[in-house]
Amino acid sequence: MNLLLNILLAFTSFVPNDTILGNIDTIAVIATMKSANTLEKQAISFSQINLQQINNKQIESIKDIAASVPNFYQPRYGSRITSSIYIRGLGSRIDQPALCVNVDDIPIMNKNAMDFDFFDVQKIEILRGPQGTLYGRNSNGGVLNISTLSPFNWQGVRAQFSFDSELSYKTKVSIYQRPSSKFGYSISTLLGKNQGFFTNSYTEKPCDFGTTAAIRSKMRYAIGNATVLENILSFSRVDEGGYAYHQYDENTKKHLSINYNDTCSYTRTAFSEGFIVKHYGKKIKYSSITSYQFLDDELLLDNDFTTLSYFIMNQKQKEHTITQEFIVANKDKNAKWQWSSGFFGFNKHLTMSAPVTFKKDGIDRLILNNANKGIHTMFPENNILIEEESFPIYSDFSINTTGAALFHESNYKIRKWNFTTGVRIDFEYAKLVYDSHSQFNYLFDLTMNSYKKLSSNFIGEEQQHSFVVLPKLSAQYEIENHGIVYGTISAGHKAGGFNTQIFSDIMQSIIMNDLLSSMGMSFEDVSNYTTASSVEYKPETNINFELGSHVSFSNFKNNIALFVMEGFNQQITVLPQGTGVGRMMSNAGRTRSFGIEYSGNYEISNWIIGVDYGYTNAKFVKYQYNDTINYTGKHIPYSPQNTISASISYKFNIQKKLLQNIVPSIQYKGIGKIYWNDENSLSQSLYSLVSASITVTMKHCDLKIFCQNITNTKYHTFYFRSISQSFFSDGTPRLYGILLNFQI
Repeated sequence: MNLLLNILLAFTSFVPNDTILGNIDTIAVIATMKSANTLEKQAISFSQINLQQINNKQIESIKDIAASVPNFYQPRYGSRITSSIYIRGLGSRIDQPALCVNVDDIPIMNKNAMDFDFFDVQKIEILRGPQGTLYGRNSNGGVLNISTLSPFNWQGVRAQFSFDSELSYKTKVSIYQRPSSKFGYSISTLLGKNQGFFTNSYTEKPCDFGTTAAIRSKMRYAIGNATVLENILSFSRVDEGGYAYHQYDENTKKHLSINYNDTCSYTRTAFSEGFIVKHYGKKIKYSSITSYQFLDDELLLDNDFTTLSYFIMNQKQKEHTITQEFIVANKDKNAKWQWSSGFFGFNKHLTMSAPVTFKKDGIDRLILNNANKGIHTMFPENNILIEEESFPIYSDFSINTTGAALFHESNYKIRKWNFTTGVRIDFEYAKLVYDSHSQFNYLFDLTMNSYKKLSSNFIGEEQQHSFVVLPKLSAQYEIENHGIVYGTISAGHKAGGFNTQIFSDIMQSIIMNDLLSSMGMSFEDVSNYTTASSVEYKPETNINFELGSHVSFSNFKNNIALFVMEGFNQQITVLPQGTGVGRMMSNAGRTRSFGIEYSGNYEISNWIIGVDYGYTNAKFVKYQYNDTINYTGKHIPYSPQNTISASISYKFNIQKKLLQNIVPSIQYKGIGKIYWNDENSLSQSLYSLVSASITVTMKHCDLKIFCQNITNTKYHTFYFRSISQSFFSDGTPRLYGILLNFQI
């Protein structure tokens, strides 16, 4: 034990004070029913970011947390629908996320809504490692809890305006009122416009522009001294371009310019209504969290990202979601036995229309070339022709998903020891109804004198259900006046689902088969696509083994964690066999990731110094891609091996009538190495980003001048393949600007 203590004390995460920026001097009490202890006293690797740090580091979305939190990464590329989050080697380009995101205790149930603009965010908590026992589905990598400012904590008017060198701007205005001791309300608004960084050579215009607008209202009412009711309503609208993808020539190793001929855009309307009841009785406390969420988005995509006319996709989605969580826990924080139990249930109903329109080059190169290969084996001089210059392949889906879970966690205190046991029983059922069809006119020039109509379809339904038990066991030892050391074993799982993005590939195979069948021939590969396994992927499960500590010495606060994660049925995004223009999720088999996380914060006099480092080694333990390709032993792509962050700031206390203080600060981030494919043949080496700012604080106003990516570092944030071509997305170049905060 002494050896373990010495090792853990020698290293050690920043556990920041829950202070608030500027004139907001009331300390907020943000409590959760799921645990009686603060995060500093729990056997978990975590990071906290308070309002002061959010403003100092200019954190305006989840992407801005990347690398500031060990082993946490969300790259900037594409549009807001491509909001992939990676943590401890886990992540997913499509479908289910590896991180559960909650805003004011309300879970965001659709990954497409997770990339949103922060405004009046008071506190951010990142819990790393599987959190399945308390949080359930899609928390196998961790949990991100976001808390917004409450009218019970602060009253007044807040406003913020920012403007940068790309002529982009953002405005935020909020009103917080508490007319009585029992009732408070707030209204917060946001409006922003992004002019874009990258130009499409074909149009000679920026391709990654965008506008965003949002509004949030909070009403909170206290009944007596024991019950609090809270209603939170939010609405947001996003309208943007995106997809600054440039082609990479693998033969010459040259990066070509962004150059595609069809429009790319993404629009999203999101609405959320949450109703929360918290009651504190004599011996127990309980809460009820009810939410309704609506998502309506549309994606228009030039799928080939070239000047050729292959195909475009127009995906429209509407999703209605209802969630309900009940939690009951003991009230006495000093009791030796702390416990909480709960129920979580949800229903999601998604309707999607995703037609893919094949144009001239796509018809010739992807459909007719493959079909005529079969024809030429018997009739070398003859061909199948298609009359239309373009035709759509329609794909309509209805997915209904229902889940229910029971969970319990107990914490036992025996002198300086704390033992935690927990379990969650989680059941989920999903049903997919699909209808893909297409119609066009064709001609076989050997036997036909006129065009004939061909109709193809792929219609049916699939069902999926899962039942998982997610246990947790931990032990922690209290180091008097310094913190704790701990060990924990926890499990998490990521839900399975259906591969809606490969239906155009399926239909291409069916069309080619129907063409050849009409002439007494067959397309050999069609059987690879029309089975149930091609549209369904299984849930992923992970088990985490972890040792760590939360230790502080005077002004020096530290956290360290060593972890090993075993993954089963790892979900990996792959290209389907055949034409390979869509995307599908596949279960890779076994994975293993291990690593270290360290955060340290040192405050002395007017200096604040912070360091965060994360290392993850994530590999496939078993991954047989097909009969001839084996990726066992390869690194899992898209997740960085290292995340590094270091920041330093100094406060000059002026304390004059108008001018209060001046705070210069500088921050360094390092991210990489990142492998881009399963074979590990392409990668992004570790890159460095340096940012700096100077903040002048006055009585009711803060003025910040900032510069991001000072060295204008060139780096890549994304890679993919389509129609046998490679594409990259570049990182954000140098950016500078000003930001004004007002508080009255």
